[in-house]
Amino acid sequence: MIKKISVPLALAGIVLASATAFAAAQTKTGEIKSTDATKHELVLTSGDTFELGSAVKVDQLKVGEKVAVTYEMKDGKMLASGVHAVK
Repeated sequence: MIKKISVPLALAGIVLASATAFAAAQTKTGEIKSTDATKHELVLTSGDTFELGSAVKVDQLKVGEKVAVTYEMKDGKMLASGVHAVK
């Protein structure tokens, strides 16, 4: 009986782990091209556009600054949870 239950549970665990891996945070590095406090948005010189999460302070970001943006894909948009200056 235990064997019959453990196999489906193991498969369910693998499926859930795979879904979580796709939702994992990613990082992109680049130079800030522009910011928009009204839209709460950041654009890198590469053209990548990020919607900024509430924890990101737009007024502290400077055009021309090199940054690492931590983000996740959500509803087809890149949602940034963190932006940090890099050298």
